[in-house]
Amino acid sequence: MRLEAIEGIKGNIVINDSFNLDLDSLKTALQFLKEYNKPKKSLVLTDIVGVNTNSQELYEEVSELVNEQHFDSVFLIGDEISKFSDLFKSKTFTFIDTKELIESKHLSEIENQIILLKGARKFEIEKLKDILELRKHDTVLEINLNAILHNINYHKSLLKPTTKMMAMVKANAYGLGSYEISEFLQHHHIDYLGVAFADEGVELRKKGITTPIIVMNPEQHSYQTIIEYNLEPEIYSFRVLELFYEAVQKSGYDKKYPIHIKLETGMHRLGFKDFELDQLSETLSEKNFKVQSMFSHLSSSDMPEEREFTMNQFKVFDKNSNYLTEKLGYAPLRHILNSSGITSYTDHQYDMVRIGIGMLGESPDSEIQKQLQSVVSFKTVISQISMVENGESVGYSRRFKADHLTKIATIPVGYADGIPRLIGNQVGSLGVNKTLAPIVGNICMDMMMINVENVPNIKEGDMVTVFNAKPSLKEFAGYCKTITYEVLTSISPRVKRIYIKD
Repeated sequence: MRLEAIEGIKGNIVINDSFNLDLDSLKTALQFLKEYNKPKKSLVLTDIVGVNTNSQELYEEVSELVNEQHFDSVFLIGDEISKFSDLFKSKTFTFIDTKELIESKHLSEIENQIILLKGARKFEIEKLKDILELRKHDTVLEINLNAILHNINYHKSLLKPTTKMMAMVKANAYGLGSYEISEFLQHHHIDYLGVAFADEGVELRKKGITTPIIVMNPEQHSYQTIIEYNLEPEIYSFRVLELFYEAVQKSGYDKKYPIHIKLETGMHRLGFKDFELDQLSETLSEKNFKVQSMFSHLSSSDMPEEREFTMNQFKVFDKNSNYLTEKLGYAPLRHILNSSGITSYTDHQYDMVRIGIGMLGESPDSEIQKQLQSVVSFKTVISQISMVENGESVGYSRRFKADHLTKIATIPVGYADGIPRLIGNQVGSLGVNKTLAPIVGNICMDMMMINVENVPNIKEGDMVTVFNAKPSLKEFAGYCKTITYEVLTSISPRVKRIYIKD
């Protein structure tokens, strides 16, 4: 079973499951719907075909499942299911076929809702998806939600049952969609979410995310916003501590405001140093704050050759966090491990860990990588195939010149979509029909070209993989001489995101 969550027009999210329809798949689709927190939702449902059972009993059970969800509107397609429209408690509309629903214009009136499309193949309700989706490009970024859950559970399997987990969803959840990923994680009971800036947390709160959110880089102008939206700031200096306290006082907040203390342990980026801890504990005792956690950041947990340095970071963190705990008189949560830290330094998991790229299926450890599942697939299609004669050139600046008759494919993705101009000109390859095809010529703003002379059975319209399995995300990052984080966060918003749950 394959469900797609697609950004739709008028603020809607379209959940497409127009692949098959029986009671079990309907239950699964409705369960998936619960993972989204939009207050309103609508359902398009067709006849269930090919089921040898009593129609009355069948649609009574269907209506019971549907009524549990309290849909704003239900659209029934088909002669059979329409006979039982009175069983559905929501505002219900009936149609003979999909064409009649499209012509009714009812769907165009829906705003800021989840719309579930659930139908038997013969009704072709995927046509509704084409009408409702916001972006209609051949280039898409597919995100497998099941794979995210698998990767989180793998990392959890290395931890004690009591150890909490924070998921980092900053930078639009590494380019995958902060709300969609956060909503999914919230449904699966993640303990904390981490964002870089207050605006990212505000967006999640406005869309219904209630999980505790840490703001890692609380900017001075955002303090009132942080308080208003119940976000929890990282405090890393006395200046930030005093300014945020002033904001709390000004807001009239009369409880102990939750904050997170950053300790410097060797990365020399942000955080309180050991000689500041006495002053810090005294200052905290005078203010109406509750230290929810104390934490630090490992600079080199993904580098085995820096193990001695990392172990010294743990030593400093142990010493300073224990000292501050004693001074506070209570024990905040402690956390220092990132994704590679979870797998390489499990003994130092403390009370919570932070997972980021690990939940997206990436690890610097080849053995760990085998246990993880690929989450992201960047795909496009071949726009045109051309035969380039010996001596002819391809692309801007004539950077590629054929030395024999060469088959070249043009695909509709370029540097405006997040493909860096650093690659191209025989640096990097894309996957076509299970074959790697080298990139030729300069990367254009909206297009790039690949040499497909060695690709069997190729034709225009064939799917091209920018990265997933072949090449992998890590291999593609290697082409670009960068890390997977930068590749993912560089993918343009104009690339349509599709969320898959198999």
